[in-house]
Amino acid sequence: MRHLIIFGLTLLTILIGCEEETSNKLNNQKTDTSTPAEKTSNQDEYIIEKTTEDGQTLRIFSAYEYVEEYVKKAEETDARSERKKFWKTIVMDHVQESCLSGEYSQLVKEYVSTPPRELKEVKDDITMIRASELENTALQALKKSADTLPGEDTTVCLLPQGEMSFPGVTVGAGKISLFNVSSVSKDRLKHTVAHEYHHSTWTADYTRNDEWDLLGSIVFEGKAEYFASLLYGTPPTEVSSRMGKEQERALWKQVKSSLDSRDASRVNRVLYGEKGEFPPGFGYITGYHVVEKYAENHPEASIEEWTKMPPEQLYEKSRYEEFLK
Repeated sequence: MRHLIIFGLTLLTILIGCEEETSNKLNNQKTDTSTPAEKTSNQDEYIIEKTTEDGQTLRIFSAYEYVEEYVKKAEETDARSERKKFWKTIVMDHVQESCLSGEYSQLVKEYVSTPPRELKEVKDDITMIRASELENTALQALKKSADTLPGEDTTVCLLPQGEMSFPGVTVGAGKISLFNVSSVSKDRLKHTVAHEYHHSTWTADYTRNDEWDLLGSIVFEGKAEYFASLLYGTPPTEVSSRMGKEQERALWKQVKSSLDSRDASRVNRVLYGEKGEFPPGFGYITGYHVVEKYAENHPEASIEEWTKMPPEQLYEKSRYEEFLK
């Protein structure tokens, strides 16, 4: 079931984001008085890096320099076998360990073995990324996330879309990969980094084997959405859904009887709105509301406390169903 839960903002490419500062909602957030070191690594690694006041190392690894080399070679042949060989030796051999290996490596298995087919789109991505300096935007969001919820050393990798249907994924503790970042706004990129950072930190510190029923999945995504909202305002899922409380109440009644379900199809339909039974991102929206209500009803609770709280306990204490009345 884990492969259903770590996708992050799967629907982000169709959602409308907004940025709204909400620092007054943060629990126990440290004021940033540090002046972290920032450096660019040697030319062979294409990494920009900062170290927080607590000694947490944060890295943005842009794979696009390797990808550009791949594109030049791939343009010389139409043979898929040759392109796969170039993809492995030029790109994957340099980035797989840092970007695509971790507890959830199965999520990116197809990506690792299959190069992007549309070379023109990849070239356009490279041009846009260089023009917009998205690496610095991602590093800014990663730094803000780490200051709010300190964790272990974390690397965010920027990669082309290729064989991926979602823009962001937590591959494991301290490892986040973002795909085709040139297609989203900077505000959305920041929100995605914060969302995935929460997943990454939770994986490092609080992962449990019994989280992955439907309720666990909803609360897991809700925690990440609420964390990102503390830094960057109302989540894109919330903004785009326009789902009123009456509709949410009616749909939740359909969900409530199967909260302990571990059926992959059921979880996907609720989380992502697959097959049209639920609105897009329904599980993300309801999860966000569950965590939001818990935080409102328990203002003394720190981010760390609700992050590690078991989903059943958080749901019960959120009084979410009272909110729906």
